[in-house]
Amino acid sequence: MLRQGFALPLLRRYLSSTEAVLSSSKKNLQQLRKKTGFSFANCRKALDKFGNDLNQAEAWLQEQAQKEGWSKATKLKGRTTAQGLIGVMQEGNQATMVEVNCETDFVAKNSEFQGFVGQAAAAALRQLGNRQEELKTLTGVAKVCYTGDEMKEFIIDDQKSLQDQAALTIGKVGENMSLNRALCMVAASDHFIGSYVHSVQQRQQKSKCMVGKYGALVAFRRTGDASTDFRPDDVGRRLCQHIVGMSPLCVGEHAEVTEETELTENQEPKPDSPAESDEAVQSETEMLKQEYLLDPTITVGDLVRQESLEIIDFARFECGEATTGDAQS
Repeated sequence: MLRQGFALPLLRRYLSSTEAVLSSSKKNLQQLRKKTGFSFANCRKALDKFGNDLNQAEAWLQEQAQKEGWSKATKLKGRTTAQGLIGVMQEGNQATMVEVNCETDFVAKNSEFQGFVGQAAAAALRQLGNRQEELKTLTGVAKVCYTGDEMKEFIIDDQKSLQDQAALTIGKVGENMSLNRALCMVAASDHFIGSYVHSVQQRQQKSKCMVGKYGALVAFRRTGDASTDFRPDDVGRRLCQHIVGMSPLCVGEHAEVTEETELTENQEPKPDSPAESDEAVQSETEMLKQEYLLDPTITVGDLVRQESLEIIDFARFECGEATTGDAQS
């Protein structure tokens, strides 16, 4: 009876300590799974390997995933990446658009892939920040373009290159992907930049990046006194919606509205005249001559005159479109 009396407390302490260990292990397993996105099996293996040490387990998982990612990247290299996403991120008077491609639309909807697009956009903005000295004297708008190969060398938050992070993401999603292009736009303090993404898949909260199949940036400025209800973010978004939907090739010339030009615009052109033909082409390709997407009763030129605006420059990305030397630094 005496021995049994001693044994019961010991058993209770043993069971209590075992439950505490199991509880801690389970908590770390859930935390590691949530933080890294790796499978429960791999997370459990890592915790077992390092005695339930969360930091060592995470570091080992990242190392193994990157090794596996490089291996998969090598095996999958050359497989067509026709799908993907456009990522758009804006910080004040600086904005960027990036295109990252993958093999299937299924992976394009994957949170790991979308997170990588956000990292690529953030890295592009950080790259633009490295050129602040030469941009200090900027009086208008500047665009800086990068190829996919140049993007590979961009540095992300933890000092890994974007190429290294791409390999890590390939290891997670199991599908080939490629960095296609990036464009950064920066404007002087008296200018505005608008941005828009169409067919939004998801907003990346941590990176403040919007991702979708189409994206646009536009730079503009006020040419008259700002009205009390002037909202540059709203104006920029609406102009970008037009750019995405109507695919202009250039801004066109801003014309002063005078009595003479109004009379000219109201005159009916002669049938089959060269001027009529040129005007038709311009109305399809020049942004200011196009019918405004959100109100076809006016042109974009009418809109900017009404709002006292001048459109300086714009850019439009469509996922998967052919690019011919449009991403140069």
